Amino acid sequence: MEQRTFQIDDQWNIIYYPERPSGFSVMVIGDRSHFVEKDSSFWLQHPGRLQILEYLKDYGYTLFSSNFHGANWGSPKALDLSLDLYILFMKKEIVNQRVHILAEGTGALLALKLMNELGNKIRSVVLIDPVFSLKAQLEKEKENKFFYKKWLSEVAAAYELDLVECEQRILDTEDSVIAENIPMKVIQVFGSLRKEQASLYRQIQLARKADLQLTYILPEKRYKIPYQIQKFFNENEETL
Repeated sequence: MEQRTFQIDDQWNIIYYPERPSGFSVMVIGDRSHFVEKDSSFWLQHPGRLQILEYLKDYGYTLFSSNFHGANWGSPKALDLSLDLYILFMKKEIVNQRVHILAEGTGALLALKLMNELGNKIRSVVLIDPVFSLKAQLEKEKENKFFYKKWLSEVAAAYELDLVECEQRILDTEDSVIAENIPMKVIQVFGSLRKEQASLYRQIQLARKADLQLTYILPEKRYKIPYQIQKFFNENEETL
C-alpha cells in the first residue's frame, strides 16, 4: 500500500507510506494550489513535489497531508482540521509521537499556528518559499488592484467573512508569534524572493532561541531541495 485516503468531516486526507518505515513522520502543508482528493493529490501529480515525496519515503518517512479546506490562508477551520488529523494519525499509525512539518508558500501561515498549538510535539519545521504574514501579503496584493479583490474574496471565503470585515480583520490582527524552541529551516528559491523577505529572515534569526537555518537556492538547483529537507530532519532526530 503506497498511500491511503480518508475523510475528516468533508475533507480528504492522505497518508503516503514508505517501503521501510523509519518511525518518523512528516505533516505536509501545501501552498494555495495544494489539494487532496479521494484518489490523488497535488503532490502526486506535480513532478517537483513528487520528487520530494519519493525522496523522503526512500529515507523511511511516513508523510501525511490534507486538503485543509483548499486555499485556507491559515484559517481557524484549517487549524482545527490539522489538529484533528495529527491526533487521528498518531492513534492509527505506529510512529514517533513527535512529528516533522514541511510547509510551502501560504502553508507556512498554518504551520506557524500549528507550532504554537502542538509545541514540543513538533520535532522540526521546514518551510519552502514561506508566506509569514497575512497582513504583509495584503499590502503586496494591493499593488495590483485588478487581482486584489479576487485575492481578498479567497481569504474571506477561507475565514468565512464578508469582504469589508475580512480586510479590516487582517489589518487589526497581529501576525502569529513564531514558536522559539522548535528547530526551523527556510528554503528560499531566489526567483520568488521579495526584498522585504530577506530582512524578515534576519529579524527572525536574531529573535529566536532556536536557530533558523536559511538556505537560498537558484531556480535551476531546485532538485537539491529534497536533500536539504531530509538532512535537516535527520539532524533533529537524535533525541527520540
